[in-house]
Amino acid sequence: MRQKTENKAPNILREIQSNKVKPVYLLCGEESFLIEGTLKQMLDTLLTPDTRDFNLAFLEGTAVTTREILSQVSLYPVMSKWRVVVVRDSPFFKTQRRATPTTLIRDALKWENEDAGKCIATATKFLEVTPQQIAERHVDFSNAVEAVMAEVGDKLTADERAFLERLPQVAEKVDVSSADASAADDAELLFEWLQGELPKTSVLILTVQGSVNERNRIVKKIQGVGRYVSFQPFSSAPAGGGVSPRDPLFKKVSEKFEEFDKQITPRAYLQLRSRTGGDMHTIAESINKLVNFVGDKRRIDEQDVRNMVTQNTFDNIFDLTDAIGRRSVSQALKSLHEVLASGEPHIKVNTLIIRQLRLSLQAKLIAKRGNRSQMGRRMQFDRFVNDIFKPLSQEMADLLPTAADTNVLKQRPYAAYKIFQTLHAFTVEELMAALEKTLEVDTQLKTSQLDATCILEQLVCELCESPRSRRHF
Repeated sequence: MRQKTENKAPNILREIQSNKVKPVYLLCGEESFLIEGTLKQMLDTLLTPDTRDFNLAFLEGTAVTTREILSQVSLYPVMSKWRVVVVRDSPFFKTQRRATPTTLIRDALKWENEDAGKCIATATKFLEVTPQQIAERHVDFSNAVEAVMAEVGDKLTADERAFLERLPQVAEKVDVSSADASAADDAELLFEWLQGELPKTSVLILTVQGSVNERNRIVKKIQGVGRYVSFQPFSSAPAGGGVSPRDPLFKKVSEKFEEFDKQITPRAYLQLRSRTGGDMHTIAESINKLVNFVGDKRRIDEQDVRNMVTQNTFDNIFDLTDAIGRRSVSQALKSLHEVLASGEPHIKVNTLIIRQLRLSLQAKLIAKRGNRSQMGRRMQFDRFVNDIFKPLSQEMADLLPTAADTNVLKQRPYAAYKIFQTLHAFTVEELMAALEKTLEVDTQLKTSQLDATCILEQLVCELCESPRSRRHF
């Protein structure tokens, strides 16, 4: 599948350069760097700098309706051959989870003062009545409110309950006939547009962070009338193995160096992959640094990578917590000193340890809840992504924090893979006790006159000495 993706991405660019432009494109996948890179090249080819501002519209998919999107697409270009509309985070392709009435009520309340139309459209979803019925205080509206109150009334605040009572006043501000129409299924409207006569001078580009359901009828329709490209992470064997000539990431890195008339040795590539965590954005920045560093030298070796590419902070912290899990005091202290030597402040280092422990605890609890006993050190990265990471991201979406920084399933797949590999190292009780100690250290670092390095060294030693009783799910 990834090889197929590798071939598709350059094709759409060559097609556009050959003036074979499609009316609609769908760019999706886990590798946001490749999505943004392809999007930039598409825009640079389709639009000239002097007319770009007149002919380019960026829309956030979660904040606009299909009608608003199509309205932008219907505009004619100004002094240009093409008009381009980019919709980020398009909501039409992901598996939709049924939102709870409480969530919908709060969403509607947010729109009350900003957009009465969207407020009422959202209210119709949890009340299951029309905007007209809300405005007229129809008996169906009254019954629907009573039913909602009976179901979730104890979970609502006083303001949210008062909001339900004043919904008719909000609906009176709205043209209910147009509101009824706007409440129609956005996905259905987009599908109808794709079936009709598509514009000859406008290009709609939809981007999605993450994978999409290829059986989705809109995806299939786009494949028929436009182009669909999925950018998945370049998966290769975890660090420690050799380099296969068919390794897609190795091929991509080698091709990038060839643009500068350079080559990278397999060992140097392994070093680069290890230090960047396989992150394409970091790899691209590192390649530019290496090219400037080596000058006329054509061959990039391990020493060049060591000199110019710093160890990924995540990997350093992971090495530290991994050493703590193995109760190796010497290795844990070595990893701690490497992190400090990279210039990270002591308080930030402790904060990173806290974050890593929290994500590990989250992964541990997720594994227990999901009965994923097969997760362990020997699981291959590809299998982890397809059998564990992606399914759990869907199953646990409503149970985990929305912020990416505090959600283990919103980390990059490789980072999550390394965290889940350590599940055997700690029990839930040990992780909770370790978190308590790190929080105490946080206070010490901010208030104590003691040497900060000594405080962290003592923390590491205490965590390594903690008793451990291994548990299996």
